[in-house]
Formats: sequence, structure tokens, C-alpha cells
Amino acid sequence: MMSIIFSDWRVFNKGSQVSDRDTPCFSVGSPHPVIYGDNMDKKIMIIALIAIVAIVLVAVVFVMPGSDGPDIMTFNGAEYTYEELEAEFGTEVVDGATGIPLGDIILSTHFADLDSDTQNETLFKVTADDGWEKHVSWTDIQSGILLEAEHMTYFPGLHSAYNVTNVVSIDDVDLGPLAIINPDERWSGSIETTWDELFAEIDEVSFTDNNQDMTGLSLIDVFNYTGFSDLENATITIEGVDGYSKTVTFTDIQTSYLLEEDMKSYFLDLGGQYRIRNIFRITVQY
Repeated sequence: MMSIIFSDWRVFNKGSQVSDRDTPCFSVGSPHPVIYGDNMDKKIMIIALIAIVAIVLVAVVFVMPGSDGPDIMTFNGAEYTYEELEAEFGTEVVDGATGIPLGDIILSTHFADLDSDTQNETLFKVTADDGWEKHVSWTDIQSGILLEAEHMTYFPGLHSAYNVTNVVSIDDVDLGPLAIINPDERWSGSIETTWDELFAEIDEVSFTDNNQDMTGLSLIDVFNYTGFSDLENATITIEGVDGYSKTVTFTDIQTSYLLEEDMKSYFLDLGGQYRIRNIFRITVQY
């Protein structure tokens, strides 16, 4: 409880002596504030009350939460506030949500020119203020938006893990990150790894196709390493950075591999159209 005491007060009345009852005391915060002293200056009381209110208001301002997201976001080093982005690129509505189109931001002069070759060799890393990161393709970016609430990204059709809140930066990065997604799991359904990690931690196996000896990672071993099991009834969609994808079954992956060259898949029992290059996302639908 806060109390303010005015003591040692001296009030002089014409023709009178100072007495104890002329010493006022004002207590703030008690259930029944009392004022002692017949000659309390009302102006002093008003000033004191105004000071108290000012102190409370200042305290409230400092403990109130700030903006919904970081004030400054960087896009390949270029700094923007949400308001600046909105003024420059406008907004659009996607699935009932309103946000700034990420494709327009990426196509700004602050990024490399995304011609047909470059965009198929580039990923975009979305980073939150707590360090959470997700990697998306140019195809994803073209349909994605940045919401004002919590400065959150929204990509229609992607797992909720890609709804990155409190975005602080989006940067174009080289290929290499690989996400394995279980869309049925909200938080634990997204595993982030890299091609370098997989080839460092998993032993390559040898196989032969059309009299050609080859080496790669068994896709079954990749799933075991990343904690995906019970795949007998699952369908697996493998996606390249250019948006090309193929869906296969548990039977298909028994004789399938990931090759380090071109970061591609190789299915012994399927045709060449299943050799997907620059893989960056695999979705496991149980």
C-alpha cells in the first residue's frame, strides 16, 4: 500500500497560536482517508493528488505491453517497420487473413533478381525473435503474407509451424536445409535438418541401377534418423524447391535413396519423373 504523509505542518491563523490540531495528515491508500487540521490548504491537496495520479499513469505506461511484434524487421539487411511495408506494398486477403504480400517484398530491389534459374536455387529463411527458423521456397513466398498481428507469416497450405510469429528477418539462403513434416502434429510435426547433417550422421549404402554402381542414403534410414516410424500406411510427398513434387507409398521407399549430387531422390522401381532435384521438404501423411 502506498502512503503519503504530510507532517510538521504549520498553519498560522490571525490572532491564534499553532496547536497540534493544526498539523494536518493526509494518508493515501487507507480505506478511509482522513485529513487532520482545520486550516489544510486545499490547493496543496489538489497538487498532491495530481502528483499521485501522474505517478500511477507513468507506471501503467511502463508495464503495458508494447507492439504486437518487433518494431524493426530486416529483409536481406533492409530495415522496415510494418507500417512502412504496408505503405509501400499494400495488403491482400488470403484465406480471410489480411497481410502484406511477401512476394512483393522479396521482389523489391533489396533482393537478388529472381529469374527462373535463381529462384530454383534459393530458399528463404524466416527468423523469429526467439530464434525459431523456417525455410520456404519462392513458390511458398509468392502465396504468403505477413500479418500485422504478432508480425506473423501465413502460408496457405503449409504446416502451422510455418506461421512464424514475431518475425525479425527474412533472408535468401543457399539450398541445404531439409524439413520433414507430419501435418497431423501441430508442434512436434516439423523436423528441421540439413543435407550436410544427414550425410554426416547416416552411413551411405551402395546400390546398382542399369549396371551403374551408385551410393546414397536409404530413405528408410533417413526416416529412422529423424524419428519418423510406422510408415506402413503413410503417403510421402517429396518436394523440390521449384515446386515439383511426387507422392509415393511405403512400398516405394523400400528401394529409394537420397543422392548428395543435386540433392535428389532416386527410386529404383519408379521412373525418372520421381528423381526430384533440390529437395527441401518431405511431408509424411499418416
